[in-house]
Amino acid sequence: MTYFVEGVSKHQDPQPQVRRIGEYKTIEEAVTVAKQTIEQFLRGEFKRGMNARKLFSLYEARGEHMFIFQDEAKTFNVPGFDHADYARTRAAEICGRMK
Repeated sequence: MTYFVEGVSKHQDPQPQVRRIGEYKTIEEAVTVAKQTIEQFLRGEFKRGMNARKLFSLYEARGEHMFIFQDEAKTFNVPGFDHADYARTRAAEICGRMK
């Protein structure tokens, strides 16, 4: 079974842009890559003194929203990974640690 990771950007054009991040053999690999992509965006946008709400709102507005789906299940996003929940949690952790 193959897991696909794709990033959806809504900020560049009126139509959402989809970028294939990669194809992975396990869900664990796919989730790791999706998390790394979100992490990279959040760390790149973080400014000293920023609160988690602001950082997360930047992700919502300008970040790629990660989706993972299986080739066989025809799912839009596999159960167990929600890009928004992960980004919200990481934004809070980043802002809490780097004040």
